[in-house]
Amino acid sequence: MGLRSMGEPTRSAQLPMWRSPWRSRSLAPGGQAGFTLMELMVVTSLMLILIGIAVPQYKSLTLQLRTSAVATQIASDLNYARVMSLRTATPHYISVTPSTGVVYKVQRSAAPPAIAPATDPAVRNISLGTTMSGVSFSLNGATADPYGNPVATATPAGSFAFNSRGLPLTTGTFFVASSDNANSYAVTVTGSGRVRIWRKSGSTWQ
Repeated sequence: MGLRSMGEPTRSAQLPMWRSPWRSRSLAPGGQAGFTLMELMVVTSLMLILIGIAVPQYKSLTLQLRTSAVATQIASDLNYARVMSLRTATPHYISVTPSTGVVYKVQRSAAPPAIAPATDPAVRNISLGTTMSGVSFSLNGATADPYGNPVATATPAGSFAFNSRGLPLTTGTFFVASSDNANSYAVTVTGSGRVRIWRKSGSTWQ
């Protein structure tokens, strides 16, 4: 009793013969399967190819987001100057500083209704040359604003001011573009003081 009959197959003979494909690899110290030099070279090459594809797309997307953010900042400050002019009954205005990148001030008239950018106090100082690198005031080939009016400069001539009733003294457009010329935005102010952001798509503003 307890002895296996002579005709009964052993347990090892009953188990299916299966072999892991990883068992054919040479074992690294500790008994773990390692990778061959060829496999490591293939994986590294694939990673370099993917990085080469992703990096340019990432840079392009970053510039697009920066350009959009700069246009939004300008629109916000224009609305701020308009609201403050209306609220305080004192003209507020935007004065652009010639510089690399986007640099300007929101100023308040010290002796209304006169506007003197050299002496009037600054309410806000905006300098986006470092934080939004690759974006600047630029027509980027545009010859007309989104309403079809001809333009020759990327910012309105002189300071862009609102009177004590919150209405702009003139209409105007601020143009910004990315350094790769792939992204162009325009920020317009109508005679009623409405501020709007436009994006250039092909040859049209949307």
